[in-house]
Amino acid sequence: MAYSKFNDLRKLVQQFGLSTEREALFPIDLKPIQPSAWLTETIDFAFDLLGVDSEKERSERLVTPVLTEIAKINKGQITIYSGHELNVDKALGLNGECDYLLSLGKKVLDYVDTPIFSIVEAKKQDMELGTAQCTAQLIGAQRYNEADGKNIPFLYGAATDGIKWRFIKLENNVLTIEPNYYVVENLPKLLAVLQF
Repeated sequence: MAYSKFNDLRKLVQQFGLSTEREALFPIDLKPIQPSAWLTETIDFAFDLLGVDSEKERSERLVTPVLTEIAKINKGQITIYSGHELNVDKALGLNGECDYLLSLGKKVLDYVDTPIFSIVEAKKQDMELGTAQCTAQLIGAQRYNEADGKNIPFLYGAATDGIKWRFIKLENNVLTIEPNYYVVENLPKLLAVLQF
């Protein structure tokens, strides 16, 4: 089994002994972050001229620019890995490719460096599947960090179709699912949540 094989969130939380909660993850009064002209133009261009029909198109034309904006805001203090393997425990299915891994610090090495603090799983219009796979990847990232002696108290993840984003948090053995979706049509709010 690999991350891509996790398709049932209920079974996944049972397998790994997680409890689940559904509650807001972000303060209501988060200050919106105005997107750069580059990001606004890139997103508009994707919708108006290029199209965002396939999962790959949504990933490349919507998700990557949004994450790039966050890297730019943080002046290179985070690294975004796209399509890298996160092989932790093959017997448990905690192995395989992740759409996006976010790590603290500048990229120095060719492999995924710790500490990983966030994962984004891009799925075409199947948020439940994306949430299950992202949760499995967060479990993998939690163990990957711990094996490297870098314990992060909680990890965030997101399942997205490029337009809607659903955020989750893994803290110890508790998976918290944000009840609200954040959307690319409201970039200032989405960027504020990603920055948080």
